[in-house]
Amino acid sequence: MPSHPAPPLPYHRLAHLRPETARWWRPLAALGTVLGLALASGLLIIVGMVIASFAVPGWRMSDTLEDPTNPADLLFLLGSLAVLIPVVVLGMRWGGGMRGTIHSVVGRVRWRMMLRAAAVVIPLYALVIGISSAVSPPDDLATPPLDARTVTVFVVILLLVPLQCAAEEYAFRGLPQQLLGTWLRSPVWGIVLPVPLFMLGHGYDWAGQIDLATFALCAGFLVWKSGGLELAIVVHVANNLILFLLAPFSPSSLHQGATDPAGLLLTLPLTLLTTWGLTAWVSRTHGLRLLEPVRSAERRQEDAAPVPERAPATGTRA
Repeated sequence: MPSHPAPPLPYHRLAHLRPETARWWRPLAALGTVLGLALASGLLIIVGMVIASFAVPGWRMSDTLEDPTNPADLLFLLGSLAVLIPVVVLGMRWGGGMRGTIHSVVGRVRWRMMLRAAAVVIPLYALVIGISSAVSPPDDLATPPLDARTVTVFVVILLLVPLQCAAEEYAFRGLPQQLLGTWLRSPVWGIVLPVPLFMLGHGYDWAGQIDLATFALCAGFLVWKSGGLELAIVVHVANNLILFLLAPFSPSSLHQGATDPAGLLLTLPLTLLTTWGLTAWVSRTHGLRLLEPVRSAERRQEDAAPVPERAPATGTRA
Protein backbone atom coordinates (compact mmCIF):
# COMPACT_ATOMS: atom_id res chain seq x y z
CA MET A 1 0.00 0.00 0.00
CA PRO A 2 1.50 3.42 -0.93
CA SER A 3 2.26 5.78 1.95
CA HIS A 4 0.62 9.14 2.36
CA PRO A 5 2.51 12.07 0.85
CA ALA A 6 4.57 14.16 3.27
CA PRO A 7 3.01 17.64 3.53
CA PRO A 8 4.94 20.75 2.53
CA LEU A 9 7.10 21.77 5.48
CA PRO A 10 9.05 24.90 6.48
CA TYR A 11 12.83 24.73 6.85
CA HIS A 12 12.90 24.10 10.59
CA ARG A 13 10.53 21.11 10.33
CA LEU A 14 12.23 19.23 7.49
CA ALA A 15 13.11 16.31 9.77
CA HIS A 16 9.43 15.37 9.57
CA LEU A 17 9.63 14.64 5.85
CA ARG A 18 10.47 11.06 6.83
CA PRO A 19 9.50 9.22 10.04
CA GLU A 20 13.01 7.85 10.60
CA THR A 21 14.56 11.34 10.74
CA ALA A 22 11.88 12.69 13.09
CA ARG A 23 12.57 10.33 15.98
CA TRP A 24 13.14 12.09 19.31
CA TRP A 25 16.78 11.00 19.62
CA ARG A 26 17.86 12.19 16.18
CA PRO A 27 18.74 15.78 17.25
CA LEU A 28 20.91 14.43 20.05
CA ALA A 29 22.71 12.05 17.69
CA ALA A 30 23.23 14.82 15.14
CA LEU A 31 24.53 17.28 17.75
CA GLY A 32 26.92 14.69 19.19
CA THR A 33 28.25 13.89 15.72
CA VAL A 34 28.74 17.58 14.94
CA LEU A 35 30.60 18.19 18.20
CA GLY A 36 32.84 15.18 17.64
CA LEU A 37 33.69 16.22 14.09
CA ALA A 38 34.31 19.80 15.22
CA LEU A 39 36.74 18.66 17.91
CA ALA A 40 38.64 16.42 15.50
CA SER A 41 38.85 19.10 12.80
CA GLY A 42 39.97 21.70 15.35
CA LEU A 43 42.84 19.53 16.52
CA LEU A 44 43.92 18.91 12.94
CA ILE A 45 43.91 22.64 12.17
CA ILE A 46 45.97 23.48 15.25
CA VAL A 47 48.56 20.82 14.42
CA GLY A 48 48.66 21.96 10.80
CA MET A 49 49.17 25.62 11.72
CA VAL A 50 51.95 24.77 14.19
CA ILE A 51 53.77 22.78 11.51
CA ALA A 52 53.25 25.57 8.97
CA SER A 53 54.62 28.19 11.37
CA PHE A 54 57.93 26.36 11.48
CA ALA A 55 57.96 25.85 7.73
CA VAL A 56 57.44 29.60 7.07
CA PRO A 57 58.89 31.41 10.13
CA GLY A 58 58.18 34.88 8.74
CA TRP A 59 54.45 34.17 8.72
CA ARG A 60 54.02 32.74 12.18
CA MET A 61 50.78 33.48 13.98
CA SER A 62 50.79 36.50 16.27
CA ASP A 63 50.03 36.17 19.97
CA THR A 64 46.58 37.78 19.61
CA LEU A 65 45.63 36.15 16.27
CA GLU A 66 44.12 39.54 15.32
CA ASP A 67 46.70 40.94 12.88
CA PRO A 68 44.94 41.56 9.53
CA THR A 69 48.30 41.93 7.78
CA ASN A 70 49.45 38.45 8.87
CA PRO A 71 48.34 35.65 6.49
CA ALA A 72 48.79 33.03 9.23
CA ASP A 73 46.40 34.86 11.57
CA LEU A 74 43.77 35.08 8.85
CA LEU A 75 44.22 31.46 7.80
CA PHE A 76 43.69 30.25 11.34
CA LEU A 77 40.91 32.69 12.21
CA LEU A 78 38.90 32.06 9.05
CA GLY A 79 39.90 28.48 8.32
CA SER A 80 38.98 27.19 11.77
CA LEU A 81 35.44 28.45 11.19
CA ALA A 82 35.15 27.45 7.53
CA VAL A 83 35.53 23.77 8.38
CA LEU A 84 32.19 23.95 10.17
CA ILE A 85 30.47 23.64 6.79
CA PRO A 86 31.42 19.98 6.22
CA VAL A 87 31.19 19.35 9.96
CA VAL A 88 27.53 20.41 10.10
CA VAL A 89 26.58 18.84 6.76
CA LEU A 90 28.14 15.48 7.69
CA GLY A 91 26.85 15.64 11.25
CA MET A 92 23.28 16.11 10.05
CA ARG A 93 23.70 13.32 7.52
CA TRP A 94 25.43 10.75 9.73
CA GLY A 95 23.75 11.57 13.03
CA GLY A 96 20.46 13.06 11.88
CA GLY A 97 19.91 10.93 8.80
CA MET A 98 19.09 14.07 6.78
CA ARG A 99 20.74 14.35 3.40
CA GLY A 100 20.96 17.84 1.94
CA THR A 101 18.09 19.41 3.83
CA ILE A 102 20.46 21.46 5.98
CA HIS A 103 21.02 23.62 2.87
CA SER A 104 17.40 24.39 2.05
CA VAL A 105 13.91 23.00 1.52
CA VAL A 106 14.95 21.76 -1.93
CA GLY A 107 17.78 19.64 -0.53
CA ARG A 108 20.60 21.67 -2.09
CA VAL A 109 22.08 25.17 -2.26
CA ARG A 110 19.91 27.42 -4.42
CA TRP A 111 22.72 29.17 -6.24
CA ARG A 112 20.45 31.25 -8.44
CA MET A 113 18.72 32.77 -5.43
CA MET A 114 22.05 33.38 -3.72
CA LEU A 115 23.71 35.05 -6.71
CA ARG A 116 20.73 37.26 -7.49
CA ALA A 117 20.62 38.50 -3.90
CA ALA A 118 24.41 38.96 -3.76
CA ALA A 119 24.35 41.13 -6.89
CA VAL A 120 22.33 43.70 -4.94
CA VAL A 121 23.29 43.22 -1.29
CA ILE A 122 27.08 43.13 -1.61
CA PRO A 123 27.35 46.41 -3.61
CA LEU A 124 24.93 48.01 -1.15
CA TYR A 125 27.07 47.06 1.84
CA ALA A 126 30.24 48.07 0.00
CA LEU A 127 28.76 51.51 -0.69
CA VAL A 128 27.49 52.10 2.84
CA ILE A 129 30.57 50.78 4.65
CA GLY A 130 32.90 52.50 2.17
CA ILE A 131 31.24 55.89 2.66
CA SER A 132 31.24 55.42 6.44
CA SER A 133 34.97 54.60 6.44
CA ALA A 134 35.73 57.60 4.23
CA VAL A 135 33.74 60.00 6.41
CA SER A 136 35.17 58.63 9.67
CA PRO A 137 38.52 56.94 8.92
CA PRO A 138 40.24 54.90 11.66
CA ASP A 139 43.05 56.52 13.63
CA ASP A 140 45.60 53.94 12.48
CA LEU A 141 44.79 54.23 8.77
CA ALA A 142 47.84 53.19 6.71
CA THR A 143 48.56 51.68 3.32
CA PRO A 144 50.13 48.20 3.58
CA PRO A 145 53.24 47.51 1.46
CA LEU A 146 52.56 45.96 -1.93
CA ASP A 147 54.46 42.70 -1.53
CA ALA A 148 53.83 38.95 -1.58
CA ARG A 149 52.68 38.97 2.04
CA THR A 150 49.99 41.59 1.38
CA VAL A 151 48.83 39.88 -1.81
CA THR A 152 48.51 36.63 0.15
CA VAL A 153 46.42 38.41 2.77
CA PHE A 154 43.89 39.58 0.19
CA VAL A 155 43.78 36.18 -1.51
CA VAL A 156 43.07 34.52 1.85
CA ILE A 157 40.32 37.05 2.56
CA LEU A 158 38.61 36.59 -0.81
CA LEU A 159 38.74 32.80 -0.57
CA LEU A 160 37.95 32.18 3.10
CA VAL A 161 35.66 34.99 4.27
CA PRO A 162 32.67 33.69 2.24
CA LEU A 163 33.30 30.21 3.65
CA GLN A 164 33.65 31.55 7.19
CA CYS A 165 30.35 33.41 6.89
CA ALA A 166 28.58 30.40 5.41
CA ALA A 167 29.98 28.17 8.17
CA GLU A 168 28.57 30.41 10.90
CA GLU A 169 25.15 30.32 9.23
CA TYR A 170 25.25 26.51 9.06
CA ALA A 171 26.30 26.29 12.71
CA PHE A 172 24.28 29.10 14.34
CA ARG A 173 21.18 29.26 12.16
CA GLY A 174 20.64 26.07 10.17
CA LEU A 175 21.73 23.51 12.76
CA PRO A 176 19.74 24.80 15.77
CA GLN A 177 16.62 25.48 13.71
CA GLN A 178 16.47 21.96 12.37
CA LEU A 179 17.47 20.27 15.63
CA LEU A 180 14.90 22.17 17.70
CA GLY A 181 12.36 21.99 14.91
CA THR A 182 12.36 18.20 15.20
CA TRP A 183 10.74 18.59 18.62
CA LEU A 184 9.03 22.01 18.45
CA ARG A 185 6.58 23.36 15.90
CA SER A 186 7.30 27.06 16.44
CA PRO A 187 10.33 28.48 14.56
CA VAL A 188 10.86 31.06 17.29
CA TRP A 189 12.90 28.66 19.43
CA GLY A 190 15.42 27.95 16.68
CA ILE A 191 15.72 31.63 15.82
CA VAL A 192 16.04 33.08 19.33
CA LEU A 193 17.84 30.47 21.46
CA PRO A 194 21.11 30.42 19.41
CA VAL A 195 21.48 34.22 19.62
CA PRO A 196 23.29 34.25 23.02
CA LEU A 197 25.72 31.59 21.78
CA PHE A 198 26.47 33.70 18.70
CA MET A 199 27.05 36.73 20.91
CA LEU A 200 29.36 34.82 23.27
CA GLY A 201 31.59 33.98 20.31
CA HIS A 202 32.48 37.66 19.96
CA GLY A 203 34.23 39.92 22.44
CA TYR A 204 32.45 43.22 21.82
CA ASP A 205 30.95 45.53 24.42
CA TRP A 206 27.21 46.21 24.83
CA ALA A 207 26.90 48.26 21.64
CA GLY A 208 28.60 45.61 19.55
CA GLN A 209 26.50 42.89 21.18
CA ILE A 210 23.28 44.72 20.29
CA ASP A 211 24.47 44.85 16.71
CA LEU A 212 25.30 41.13 16.75
CA ALA A 213 21.98 40.17 18.34
CA THR A 214 20.04 42.16 15.75
CA PHE A 215 21.94 40.54 12.92
CA ALA A 216 21.50 37.05 14.40
CA LEU A 217 17.73 37.50 14.75
CA CYS A 218 17.40 38.87 11.22
CA ALA A 219 19.54 36.08 9.77
CA GLY A 220 17.54 33.46 11.62
CA PHE A 221 14.31 34.96 10.33
CA LEU A 222 15.62 34.98 6.74
CA VAL A 223 16.56 31.29 7.02
CA TRP A 224 13.03 30.40 8.13
CA LYS A 225 11.33 32.76 5.66
CA SER A 226 13.33 31.80 2.56
CA GLY A 227 13.47 28.10 3.41
CA GLY A 228 17.26 27.90 3.44
CA LEU A 229 20.59 29.41 4.39
CA GLU A 230 21.38 31.27 1.16
CA LEU A 231 20.08 34.78 1.95
CA ALA A 232 21.52 34.81 5.47
CA ILE A 233 24.88 33.80 4.00
CA VAL A 234 24.69 36.62 1.44
CA VAL A 235 24.06 39.29 4.10
CA HIS A 236 26.79 37.86 6.32
CA VAL A 237 29.29 37.80 3.45
CA ALA A 238 28.35 41.32 2.35
CA ASN A 239 29.18 42.68 5.80
CA ASN A 240 32.28 40.63 6.64
CA LEU A 241 33.92 40.66 3.22
CA ILE A 242 33.96 44.44 3.01
CA LEU A 243 35.22 44.81 6.57
CA PHE A 244 37.99 42.24 6.06
CA LEU A 245 39.08 43.82 2.77
CA LEU A 246 39.46 47.13 4.60
CA ALA A 247 41.20 45.53 7.60
CA PRO A 248 44.79 45.52 6.21
CA PHE A 249 44.55 49.32 6.02
CA SER A 250 43.75 49.49 9.76
CA PRO A 251 45.79 47.04 11.90
CA SER A 252 43.46 47.45 14.89
CA SER A 253 40.26 46.75 12.95
CA LEU A 254 39.99 43.09 13.98
CA HIS A 255 40.39 43.85 17.69
CA GLN A 256 37.15 43.14 19.52
CA GLY A 257 36.16 45.21 22.51
CA ALA A 258 34.71 48.68 22.87
CA THR A 259 32.69 49.96 19.91
CA ASP A 260 31.22 53.37 19.16
CA PRO A 261 27.49 53.32 20.02
CA ALA A 262 26.91 55.86 17.25
CA GLY A 263 27.76 53.13 14.78
CA LEU A 264 24.43 51.49 15.60
CA LEU A 265 22.74 54.36 13.76
CA LEU A 266 24.27 52.93 10.58
CA THR A 267 24.43 49.18 11.16
CA LEU A 268 20.98 48.58 12.63
CA PRO A 269 19.00 50.32 9.85
CA LEU A 270 21.18 48.63 7.22
CA THR A 271 20.52 45.18 8.69
CA LEU A 272 16.80 45.75 9.21
CA LEU A 273 16.15 47.33 5.82
CA THR A 274 18.13 44.62 4.01
CA THR A 275 16.15 41.95 5.85
CA TRP A 276 12.86 43.64 4.98
CA GLY A 277 13.87 44.00 1.31
CA LEU A 278 14.87 40.34 1.00
CA THR A 279 11.70 39.26 2.82
CA ALA A 280 9.53 41.26 0.43
CA TRP A 281 11.44 39.85 -2.57
CA VAL A 282 10.98 36.24 -1.44
CA SER A 283 7.30 36.85 -0.69
CA ARG A 284 6.66 38.38 -4.10
CA THR A 285 8.67 35.71 -5.92
CA HIS A 286 6.85 32.81 -4.28
CA GLY A 287 3.45 34.42 -3.89
CA LEU A 288 3.56 34.36 -0.09
CA ARG A 289 2.46 36.61 2.74
CA LEU A 290 5.27 38.44 4.55
CA LEU A 291 5.19 36.07 7.53
CA GLU A 292 4.65 32.92 5.47
CA PRO A 293 7.74 30.75 4.82
CA VAL A 294 8.87 28.96 1.68
CA ARG A 295 8.09 25.27 2.16
CA SER A 296 9.20 21.97 0.71
CA ALA A 297 7.19 20.37 -2.07
CA GLU A 298 4.74 17.60 -1.25
CA ARG A 299 6.32 14.17 -1.72
CA ARG A 300 5.97 10.59 -0.58
CA GLN A 301 7.66 9.90 2.74
CA GLU A 302 9.71 6.96 1.50
CA ASP A 303 11.29 9.12 -1.17
CA ALA A 304 14.87 9.86 -0.02
CA ALA A 305 15.81 12.06 -2.98
CA PRO A 306 16.37 15.79 -2.44
CA VAL A 307 13.15 17.76 -2.21
CA PRO A 308 12.28 19.56 -5.48
CA GLU A 309 11.80 23.29 -5.25
CA ARG A 310 8.25 24.42 -4.85
CA ALA A 311 6.90 26.28 -7.86
CA PRO A 312 5.94 29.83 -6.95
CA ALA A 313 2.32 30.82 -7.13
CA THR A 314 3.15 34.09 -8.82
CA GLY A 315 6.21 35.81 -10.21
CA THR A 316 9.45 34.22 -11.30
CA ARG A 317 11.40 31.50 -9.60
CA ALA A 318 14.17 32.50 -7.20
